[in-house]
Amino acid sequence: MREDLRHELQVAAVGTVLLDFLVWIGSLFVMPLNWAFPLGLLIGSAGILLNLVLLRKSILNAVYHGKTRDFQGYLFRVAIASAAIASGLICNSVNAVAVVLPFLYPKIIFGFLAVRKK
Repeated sequence: MREDLRHELQVAAVGTVLLDFLVWIGSLFVMPLNWAFPLGLLIGSAGILLNLVLLRKSILNAVYHGKTRDFQGYLFRVAIASAAIASGLICNSVNAVAVVLPFLYPKIIFGFLAVRKK
């Protein structure tokens, strides 16, 4: 179980970096080159990877320690996502759309892996 979750976390990290690069290249066709978009991608990617690490910890606690409800962990993960998105909305030097996009990556990455395995 631990190795499966660690492998999925590694796949998510590699997929996030790859998707960040592809989205950034795609954004160059739509908007001028500036640091707001890559900075937003970096903040969003850090937020989603931290969320996935904390979710892994919560799952391991549930499996190995019988702790079925981790409401504090859930609230902490929501606070991380909220802080990342708020940074994009508050700071002019961070693109808000770029902050939100990495939070959609796990659906894309794990959906692609599920289709590829079949």
